[in-house]
Amino acid sequence: MSNENKKVDVEIEVTDEDLKKLHENAPKKDSQASQMDEINQIMQKIKHKIIVCSGKGGVGKSTVATNLAVALASQGLSVGVLDVDITGPNIPKMLNLEGRRPEIVPGTKKFKPVNGPLNIQVMSMAFLLETPDTPVIWRGPLKMGAIRQFIADGAWEPMDYLVIDLPPGTSDETLDIMQLTKGSVVIVTTPQEVAMMDSRKTVQMSKTLQLDVVGIVENMSGLVVKCPHCNETIEVDVFGFGGGEKAARELDVPFLGKIPLEPIVREQGDLGLPVVLKDPESESAKAFERVIKKIRESVE
Repeated sequence: MSNENKKVDVEIEVTDEDLKKLHENAPKKDSQASQMDEINQIMQKIKHKIIVCSGKGGVGKSTVATNLAVALASQGLSVGVLDVDITGPNIPKMLNLEGRRPEIVPGTKKFKPVNGPLNIQVMSMAFLLETPDTPVIWRGPLKMGAIRQFIADGAWEPMDYLVIDLPPGTSDETLDIMQLTKGSVVIVTTPQEVAMMDSRKTVQMSKTLQLDVVGIVENMSGLVVKCPHCNETIEVDVFGFGGGEKAARELDVPFLGKIPLEPIVREQGDLGLPVVLKDPESESAKAFERVIKKIRESVE
């Protein structure tokens, strides 16, 4: 392969030697303290921090986060979305913001979060990648460093709500953002038992960190389709039924509601138009509104 055809910047790969250099060049204590001061000041300007997380991938966590943010903004609230899934950032796609870049504030080292629908402030690793296909091959310390920079170096405006979309699991990024923000936790799961097993761990982690668990959302809770001939609604339990509600009861945390599995949710998500905005009369949009009402009642 000729040098002209090589793309040396397509993959971001970190070796042990890179980590050693990172440690050697790490900010001094004064710099770290300054960054934490910046983070704390920004957190003080946000009334409510909602951490949307899951123990397992593929349960629709980003779908819940984007619809939650858009629904809150449509109610006249100032809202931000922080995409903490460094290696799999989906928020820009779901808010029709692909290809956008944060703007640097003149005369400073700070950036303006991307302005999304309904003036939602959005920051994501996806805004910094060369293409949507560019992988981020980073170890934990680099990912946590990026997350802290997203908060500390952002020119965030005061907000009523900051919705934080986490990667699945209970590892570095989840632990760091929970400790940094002290936010209220919303856990997303599907009804099937294998998803509930992992969601239970997230509940226990949140309790261990003494965070407020707002509740569990059961996503993809039954496939909802309408007959094209008689318009009758038919429900099919594709992933089971009631697992989220059962887990909430057993773990003694609130159950926020069930979001049905409707094709329109996937279709609008791919188009960057959250269903609560595009089709507020759909069953899923109505279910999201009920969930959001319970969340507001809990945190406000």
